[in-house]
Amino acid sequence: MVLGPHRFDPDPAAAVFVESWAQSYGSPYLIAEDDPGAAEVALVEDASLTMHAGADAPELRELAFVDGVRRGEASLYRILNGALVRAIAGAHACGAVVAPSGGNMIFEAARVSRLVIWGSGSPCDLPQLPGGWAWRSTSIASDDPQAPLAELQLRMRTAEGRFAEELADRGALVVADGPLNFALRRDRPIVGYVKRHQRAYLPKADHELVPRLRAGERSTLFRLGDERLSCYLRLTDDPFGGPWAAIVRLEFSVSAGLAFTQRLADALAFRLPRYAGLFHRDPRAPQNLQPIGALESHLRRHLGPEGLAERAVREAVRALAVGGTADARTAQPGFAS
Repeated sequence: MVLGPHRFDPDPAAAVFVESWAQSYGSPYLIAEDDPGAAEVALVEDASLTMHAGADAPELRELAFVDGVRRGEASLYRILNGALVRAIAGAHACGAVVAPSGGNMIFEAARVSRLVIWGSGSPCDLPQLPGGWAWRSTSIASDDPQAPLAELQLRMRTAEGRFAEELADRGALVVADGPLNFALRRDRPIVGYVKRHQRAYLPKADHELVPRLRAGERSTLFRLGDERLSCYLRLTDDPFGGPWAAIVRLEFSVSAGLAFTQRLADALAFRLPRYAGLFHRDPRAPQNLQPIGALESHLRRHLGPEGLAERAVREAVRALAVGGTADARTAQPGFAS
């Protein structure tokens, strides 16, 4: 069905909308009016932008939601050969919520990694402490002060991708929170779920048609570069939330094939609206799905109390200094303010 009239057409000169997304997270729609769209994008399913109603795919029995959280817990530095070497002590966790066909949703076992990431290619181990506090020391070549935190983010996303692949291998349809960048085996039923819109991918005329989607409808699939297909999906109708309220973008691997991707996209348009976030529970509703919101809270609990984590790092640094190793005497570890 070709995109028809807008679901709600107030007088543009008088219309006022309320963006339900909490301002502490920034706006979910950040596209400039003069954004021309991406040059490498092309529709692959229809001759013109069209809306498709959801249709379930019974062969995809499980629906799994995958996400990760990360936390920087202490900034470290040391003086090595006269140069300042920075690090971050932190942790990341990834997990999943699985919705079996006809069953209750369950959490998969969370996977937690606690790290000290040093810059300038200069790792330094922290001693393990009683109570299970232990850090794996690693390093990166960059001496940029922000690079260790960026590396922690990268490692979290890589862990998410591996976990998503494992779930897909057992037959689940996997919704991975964020762009589809870290799933290595791309012929699996793994879908990237993008909540925020930061650039226009479609040409301006097509981009302006996307808000005409109704709840449970997706747009025509379009090719995004050489490796991804994508489409837009509206989760719920919120006529006073603005034209792009409740619209998300899905990403699929090109290597899965167009016919298979169409079935995935239709199945998600059918299934995902029932999991839309609730305004009274989540400041990023409805785009932040209920299973994802619950998973984020679940994973943060697995990271442990933030105050205790920072205290553990301080105790480890103190133990390192008291231990009197050659590295401790020369490196002069301390905490950045």
